[in-house]
Amino acid sequence: MKKNLLKLWLCGFALTVSGGLFAQTDLANVINYGLKHSHDVKKSDFQNLEAKYLKREVIGNGLPQIEGSAGYSKMMLPGGLDLPESIFQMVPEEYAGMLEGISGLDELNSMSVGVQVTQLIYSQAFWVGLKTAKKTQEMYKVMQDKTEEDIISDIANTYYQIGLLMLQKNTVTKSAENLKEVYQMTELKYQSDLVKETDLNRLKVRITNLEVTNTQIENSIQMQLNYLKVISGMPLDSNLVIKPTADLSFKDPNLSFNVEDVPAFQVMLKQNEIYGLQVKKEKANYYPTLAAYGKLDYSTYTTEDNYDTWTNLNTVGLNLTIPIFYSGSDYAKVKQAKYKQSQLQEDIEKTRDMLTIQYNNAILDYKTAQRLLAEEKENRDLAERVYEQTELQYNEGLASMADLLNVNSDLLSADNSYNQQMLKCKTAEIKILETSGRLKLLLN
Repeated sequence: MKKNLLKLWLCGFALTVSGGLFAQTDLANVINYGLKHSHDVKKSDFQNLEAKYLKREVIGNGLPQIEGSAGYSKMMLPGGLDLPESIFQMVPEEYAGMLEGISGLDELNSMSVGVQVTQLIYSQAFWVGLKTAKKTQEMYKVMQDKTEEDIISDIANTYYQIGLLMLQKNTVTKSAENLKEVYQMTELKYQSDLVKETDLNRLKVRITNLEVTNTQIENSIQMQLNYLKVISGMPLDSNLVIKPTADLSFKDPNLSFNVEDVPAFQVMLKQNEIYGLQVKKEKANYYPTLAAYGKLDYSTYTTEDNYDTWTNLNTVGLNLTIPIFYSGSDYAKVKQAKYKQSQLQEDIEKTRDMLTIQYNNAILDYKTAQRLLAEEKENRDLAERVYEQTELQYNEGLASMADLLNVNSDLLSADNSYNQQMLKCKTAEIKILETSGRLKLLLN
C-alpha cells in the first residue's frame, strides 16, 4: 500500500446538472452552493420576509384608517299605515300635517353613504407592539445565521464521511490487489504441487470477501452523495463526484470562545428581549387609548323611488378608552408573561454552561484525536512493513498462508483505524468551530 495514503483526502468535486457543468474544487465551494440553494436557507429567507411584513402590519395599525360604508333599507307596511283619528286630536296642530303625510304609507325607503377616518393618537400597546415586531425581525435574522451554520455543519460532516468511505475503499482495493498478486503466484505453485489446494481456495475466499466489502462501500458512498445533494439543494439527478486527491490539513482549533458569538445562543437572547416586551405589552392594557375620528355621512328617506334630497351629517370627535376593572384577568396575563420569561432565562443560563462545556470537550477531543492519529499512523506503517516482510517470506517459502492472511487482515484493520482517526480529527475540528460560532471559517 502506498505510504502517501496519509495525504489522500477529498477536495475535487464536479457537479453536472441538466447538461450544465459547474466545477466545485473544495469543501468551501460545496458549502457556498448549499448556502445559496438549500431548502432550509430558502425557508429562512421566507421567514425574514414574514417578519418584515409583520413589522409593516404593526406600523399600519398606527396610521390613518379609512373606511367607507353604504346602506339601503326598505320597510314594507302591509295595508298601509292607517292612523286612528284620535291621534290627530292629541298632537299639536303644527304636527298634524306631517301625520297626514305619513298616513296611508305602504313603504319607507332609506339610503346612506359615508366615509370615516380614524387616527390613533396614543396607545401604549401600539408602541410596545412596534418594538416587538422590530425585535422579531432581528431574531429571524439571527435564526438565519443559525440555519446557515447548521447547513455548514451538516455538509462538512457528510463531506468528510464520504472522504472516509473513499479512503476505506482505497484500502480494501489495495488489499485485494495485493492478495490477487499472491494468488497468481500461489496458483503457479499449486500447478507445480508446491502448495495445497486449500491454500489457494483460502486466498480466493479472502479476495471475494474484500470485493464484496468494496461493493458495499461503493453503495454507502452513493447513499451519502445523495444525502449531500439533498442538504445542499442540488437536483437529485445531478452527477456529484468527490475525489480524495488533496493533502489533509487541520486548522488551528485554538479559537477565542465567547458564548454570545454562537448563533443558537444569540437566538435565545433575542427571544428573551421579545418576552420582556411581551410583559410590557400585557401591562399596556392598564393604559388608556386615545383616537381621533371624522365621519362624512349622507342619508335620505323617501316613500317613493326619488332620492333627490340628501341630508349631510358630518361628525368629528375623540374616543378615549380607559380600562377600569377586568376582574384580575390583565394582572394574570402580566404574571404569565413574566413567568414565561423567567423560564427562558433559566434555559439561557443552562445553555450558556452547556455551550461552554461542549467547546471545552471539543478542544479535548481534538487534542486527543490528534495524538491518537500519530499513534495510528505509526501502527499502520508498522503493519505495512510487517505485511511486506511476510509476503516476501511467503514467496520464499519461509511463511505460511495463514501467516500471510493474518498480516493482511492486520494491515487492513490498521489502515481503517488510521482513516477513522482522521475522520475523528476533522469531526472534532468541526465541533470546535460549531460550538464557538465560527463554522463560516470553513468558507476560507
